[in-house]
Amino acid sequence: MRFISGRLIIGLAVLIVGVILLLNNLGVGIEIEVREIIRLWPVIPLILGLNWLFLSFGSTEGSAGKKVFFSWGQFFTALVAIAIGVIFLGRNLGLFEVDTSLFFNLLWPAILILIGISLLRGKTHGSGKGGRFTFMGGAEVGGKEPWNLEDGSYFAFMGGIEMDLMNADVPEGETVLDLTAIMGGIEVKIPKELAVIYEGSAVLGGVTFKDQEDGGIIAGRKIEHNIDEASSRRVRIQARAIMGGIEIKEA
Repeated sequence: MRFISGRLIIGLAVLIVGVILLLNNLGVGIEIEVREIIRLWPVIPLILGLNWLFLSFGSTEGSAGKKVFFSWGQFFTALVAIAIGVIFLGRNLGLFEVDTSLFFNLLWPAILILIGISLLRGKTHGSGKGGRFTFMGGAEVGGKEPWNLEDGSYFAFMGGIEMDLMNADVPEGETVLDLTAIMGGIEVKIPKELAVIYEGSAVLGGVTFKDQEDGGIIAGRKIEHNIDEASSRRVRIQARAIMGGIEIKEA
């Protein structure tokens, strides 16, 4: 269930500030100092955090019925955003004095630890020869011609990778695709009937599987798509985005 999108919250905030500044500059009865507006910026992370807090608890509809889930990554992101909003808003309004250096001294090492854990997780198994590495460049995998899909690690560092599985020959059993995007992006097109086990995580980035989006300071989700007892061919997608984005979509 979606409450309020982050884009909507930030867009409304920017719109309101713009209107107030315009009316103020035109002398239309609104006398508000720019400093007074800027000091209220912590309201944005506070509202976003409350929104993410509600979204961390939810349910999804699937072939096996309704499943209740808890997104610990989104919950953590919500707590950090709420803490930033409360601490800085209270300080800016003179409600209390807080030493913010301690907060950030703990936050950034924690984020680096999470990035390290994310990179160490989900090692590709199997003896496949698939995989691609891009650095400040782009690569395309697959296309209109039939090709054999194999286990592989795809790494985009400040670059991009486009994968097209529409004409891929998926072997029997489970094929593992390990996707990592650091300050870059990876896009994967999959056929609707493909059996997929999706395991996505993001640190200061975003990952998307079909219509399921996750992002923020840290986020993660596992989805089983078209998985049943008759699924003799399946693809396990391990996606991790660090200050980047990964999108898996049906073509």
